[in-house]
Amino acid sequence: MKTIMQKPHLYLAQVMLWLAVFTCPALAADDGPLLTLEDALNMVRAQNLQVKNADIQIDIAGDQTDAMKANQYPELSASARGFQNLIDNEYTFKEGSLGQVGGNPVPSQDTEISATDGFSTHYSLTAKQPLLQLYEIGLNVDKLKIEQDIARQQARGARQSATLQVKQLYYQILSSESSIESTKASVAFYAELSKILKDKVAQKTELKYQLLNAEAELASAKHDLVSERNDITTAKQQLNSMLNRDISTPFSVSLAFADPLLRYDPATAEDQALANNPGTQEARLQVNAAKTEVDIQKTDYYPDVDLIASYGKSGRTEFIPDESLYVGVIAKWQFITWGKNEALVDGSKRALTQAKNSLQENEEQIRAQVSEDIRNLQVAQDLVPVTKLARKAATEKLRVSFNQYKQNVILLSDLLDAQSELSEADDNYHQAQLGVWNASATLENALGEE
Repeated sequence: MKTIMQKPHLYLAQVMLWLAVFTCPALAADDGPLLTLEDALNMVRAQNLQVKNADIQIDIAGDQTDAMKANQYPELSASARGFQNLIDNEYTFKEGSLGQVGGNPVPSQDTEISATDGFSTHYSLTAKQPLLQLYEIGLNVDKLKIEQDIARQQARGARQSATLQVKQLYYQILSSESSIESTKASVAFYAELSKILKDKVAQKTELKYQLLNAEAELASAKHDLVSERNDITTAKQQLNSMLNRDISTPFSVSLAFADPLLRYDPATAEDQALANNPGTQEARLQVNAAKTEVDIQKTDYYPDVDLIASYGKSGRTEFIPDESLYVGVIAKWQFITWGKNEALVDGSKRALTQAKNSLQENEEQIRAQVSEDIRNLQVAQDLVPVTKLARKAATEKLRVSFNQYKQNVILLSDLLDAQSELSEADDNYHQAQLGVWNASATLENALGEE
């Protein structure tokens, strides 16, 4: 068996290849058509089921508004009745019971009238136009319009939430693919180290357990590689689900199309968030809805007044007129409610106070959230060059340590320490980069961007 010292150029080439693989940026996995972050965001806004349901809720609120508007117009109703007398009814009018006409009694003698025999019918057509109620109906229409605006803000919130989730999943996939490249480098390192240790064990310059440890680390790195690939598969399935397409749809991602381009002015960021955040807009609309509800409850103090016109016709009747037509006004006023109206108005006023408190709390939370997100983004951005420099130093240390170990200058434990430092530094770099992406996405969401 040839020793490592007999083929230094071969091992140096392998190590340099390993370092090149390790230090190069992670490229998009060639496992499907490229899905850019922009394409993913456009798809989630158009296809996500939660977003679609939120948009449907806007239409539902619009339908309720149209239904309430219809109450402003006359209510037209028609009725038809048919009946058969089962008991013979007779009416007796005594002589003169209806008074006198020209000194003669009416009726001139006792008269008996029986109910109509057989099947009788009655038809009617009625038109009823609310008058004073138009004010209350108008208030209800205004409130439903506000609720439709609330549904629009909730739909914006659903799109923002879906957008944030897509960004986080996309960034997670990118970070995981970069981590896989690092894990592949670890596999290559321990594979190469195992080969070297076999030679050294054969030469009795290293112990058997050291080779076994290296082989165990190699097996562990291979297991990590499988686990990380599973994590990517899970993240891609989740992203496909968010996009409302088959979870097994293959696609690749690319860092070139994912760098966040967040633009904001720290001095006006809080005001921007308060102006655009759908949660804040919804809270403001809730205040307006509560104000309108107070006015609606006050209308219970007023009477209901309706203009009514009715036409009716009866068939096979002799005792009563067989046709009627009238126009009139109907008023109904419940002026004693035993405190009911006052309680309802007071309750709606308290609900208004709650809505105002919720709005104030929301605005304070948004200001605090934006301030925190800006600080978190700055911290995350500052960490990247630190971890990048540490990663570069650890890479160089491992390269030097590998050469020193081959020349028997350092111990195996020193080489393994260098490899461990590089793995940790590489993980820290990936986490720092992912932290910047996620912090940017979170701040964009707080600023009300979709």
